[in-house]
Amino acid sequence: MEKEKAHHKQSPDDRFSRMMFGDRRGSMHSNHHEVPNSNQNSLDFESIIENIVKLKDSSQNLKPIIQMVYPFVEKFLKKK
Repeated sequence: MEKEKAHHKQSPDDRFSRMMFGDRRGSMHSNHHEVPNSNQNSLDFESIIENIVKLKDSSQNLKPIIQMVYPFVEKFLKKK
């Protein structure tokens, strides 16, 4: 029993920690906001259009949720 407790204290890589904070080894070496070195002055219009389409689709998917929540927000604002 004491060995298990000692193992949990020494190993912060339990499921909860990985879920909440991610994998520490992988996150230290990767940078998600790296700009590619090839021709940084030009714009990649294809990726820009692709991102715009994703944003439009996401907003369309969120619209019903916003319509459901809005009456509650409106009631809350009227009570003040």
